[in-house]
Amino acid sequence: MKHTLLLLIVLVGSQFSTVPASAVESKIIRLVTEPNRNFAGYFYNDQLSHRLSPNGDLGRLVFSQIKAPRTWVIDTALIDDISAMTGGYQIGLIDGEKQDGVGSEVAANWLIQFAKISSLDNVLVLPYGNPNYRLMKIYAPGELNFYYAVANQRLSELLKRKVISDKFGSFSAGSIKSNDALRVAYSQNRRTVTTLDRVVDAPELTTLRVQLARLLTSNIDQKFRDRLVKSANQEVLRSSRKLKVVSGRYRLTSTNVELPVTLVNKFSTPALVSLELLPRNSRIQLAGIKNINIPADSKMQLPLSVNVVTPGTVTVAARLTDNKGVAVSKYSKLALNLSIVDARVAWFTSSAALLLFIAASAQTIRRVRKSRK
Repeated sequence: MKHTLLLLIVLVGSQFSTVPASAVESKIIRLVTEPNRNFAGYFYNDQLSHRLSPNGDLGRLVFSQIKAPRTWVIDTALIDDISAMTGGYQIGLIDGEKQDGVGSEVAANWLIQFAKISSLDNVLVLPYGNPNYRLMKIYAPGELNFYYAVANQRLSELLKRKVISDKFGSFSAGSIKSNDALRVAYSQNRRTVTTLDRVVDAPELTTLRVQLARLLTSNIDQKFRDRLVKSANQEVLRSSRKLKVVSGRYRLTSTNVELPVTLVNKFSTPALVSLELLPRNSRIQLAGIKNINIPADSKMQLPLSVNVVTPGTVTVAARLTDNKGVAVSKYSKLALNLSIVDARVAWFTSSAALLLFIAASAQTIRRVRKSRK
């Protein structure tokens, strides 16, 4: 009887005891949206400014006092979009026109409030762009780690404290239907950008690389995804043209000559490349050059030693590679016209021209003398 009474007292008392804070389930707050900008940096519309206002769905998450403990699940790409709004931004309309956005102040206020309210909370970081976790593990697991690393670094710098990466995809949500066209578009663009990344460490290239994750964002319709793919294709192509050999036509008039070849680097940091040269026939002898440092945002002329074997014409295919011979630019054409004259023929031609000049001068003198008589 005593044991039964004691048990009842314990049970009743437990109903009124305080539950430790560590045992309380944390409130999960997701800061994740569909992509807001295209790959050129223009916003698709100005809806994000309305969503960030205190009455918007994203605004209510930071301006209303949701009770702690809280855990924030964040796509850093969204935070980058909001940060881009604070300095003035433009909206790219479907017809190609641009118009100024109106949410710079709203975005700045939201970021301040978010940093303040989340200062003591747990912050879990999704891979940059919130790509579908399952597809990323299939398509490019190594690149998935890169998306985590960049997202973690950028958000840590913004909040000025450490955050945690959701490495196991526990908080990734949504689905996406895989297809060959999407896989090819993602893989080809990723390969182009990562190859460029081997020779130039430019911030704009890193940004483009992580933005490709948005091609695999879950829960967006096919029409919008097609717009993303088109934008990615255009921006990757534009970036690939920033590093190149300039095509040109040259006339060579001696057997040994230095050919001025122009190399271009339009990235914001220097590029360390090698020059690969493939002549289409054996009329000339020349060799590529390794470890060329092209300064940031510049053109440079490189003297290329050429030995002419026989006269005629030859096309040289030239491209830039990394130090292992992996191509980082497309082939450019150097068209060479080899107008080489044998030294004996040149001496004979010059002598004949001199004799003709002397004879013509003598005839002119005789005519002048006759006219005076």
